[in-house]
Amino acid sequence: MATAIEPRPLADLEMDSLVAVEAVRESRARGVRPWTNQEYLDAIDAVHARYNLRRTWLRIHEQETTS
Repeated sequence: MATAIEPRPLADLEMDSLVAVEAVRESRARGVRPWTNQEYLDAIDAVHARYNLRRTWLRIHEQETTS
């Protein structure tokens, strides 16, 4: 019998996304055109914005997701 897999908390998913941004920055640092500090900060901000929008949506639709 299959067991239900618990969804991972958004904070964990957000951290995974931030680690992915760090990995991209690291790989680009060894390339021809590394990220500028502003490009790096923009990528970090984009991750936070995406997860903040998701949290807002979940708060608004809390009743719909629990039924």
